[in-house]
Amino acid sequence: MSINFVENNNKLTDEEIITAINDGDYRLLSVIIDRYLPLIICLTKQYLPGSQSEDAVQEVTFAFYSAIKNYDSEKSSFSTFATTCIKRAVISQIRKNNTQKIIPQELITSIEDVEITDSNSPESILIEKENYKALTETIKLELSNMELNVLELFLEGKSYSDIAKNLGITEKAVDNALARIRKKLKK
Repeated sequence: MSINFVENNNKLTDEEIITAINDGDYRLLSVIIDRYLPLIICLTKQYLPGSQSEDAVQEVTFAFYSAIKNYDSEKSSFSTFATTCIKRAVISQIRKNNTQKIIPQELITSIEDVEITDSNSPESILIEKENYKALTETIKLELSNMELNVLELFLEGKSYSDIAKNLGITEKAVDNALARIRKKLKK
């Protein structure tokens, strides 16, 4: 696209551009993106440092494109809708970046340094069974029935949504139950 094309179509309103894009004139994408790119860059760089913001600008631009495709002129102006979508996309990027856990170096052990004990002896098998029984009894005493059900499903590898559906509770209730379980089992 040439700069002249963008300049010639820059007088169109957001709603006119969105209507044309949704009618198949994808050339106008460059006009609307050019119009909102400074906001995308500003919000992204404001909340995400350095190289994270560079990757996030691209992700937020994809979210902006989704806003173009999902815009409903009866509900709000495009600028309000787009700004909300951009902010939500930035928040999603912040959450995504914050969930990437960094494991402290002192917790990482080389496989060569790990001692493997012989667990095939009858004595060690019997001790492990007794320890397992004691642990399960302690867990049953500490946890409520709902927490125990949540834990069993979680240990089966079920997702939060599957656990919630299975037990007839919300995903937030599953999350809260798992937080309580972790707290109780740390004691």
